[in-house]
This record gives sequence, structure tokens and C-alpha cells, in this order.
Amino acid sequence: MTIKEVEQILWIPRATVRFYEKEGIIEPKREKNGYCDYSQTDVVRLKKIIILRKIDLSVNVLS
Repeated sequence: MTIKEVEQILWIPRATVRFYEKEGIIEPKREKNGYCDYSQTDVVRLKKIIILRKIDLSVNVLS
């Protein structure tokens, strides 16, 4: 799925998705055209991060 779809599903800004991608927490596949293809696993992981952040826990728990 596209980053736009991830934004709409999770109600988070594109910058947040890119941040966790840059940190290596999610690893979307790159298409031949250079666009990212986010998996359901990436979305689930981002959902977990959102929940952890809301209850003031560290994201390092996922490591």
C-alpha cells in the first residue's frame, strides 16, 4: 500500500511514517519506480508504536 493509504488508515502524518522508516522500525519494499510499498506488517507495527506512545512507553520495547 502507498504512504497515503497508511496515513489515512492510521491518521498519522507522512513525516511520522518516514521517521519510523528511517529509524529502521518499518521496512517497506521499494518498487521499481522508487515508491515504497508498505505491508500489512508495517501497518500493524505502526499501530503498536502509536499505542505505546499514547501510554508513554518506549518504542524500544519492540526491539
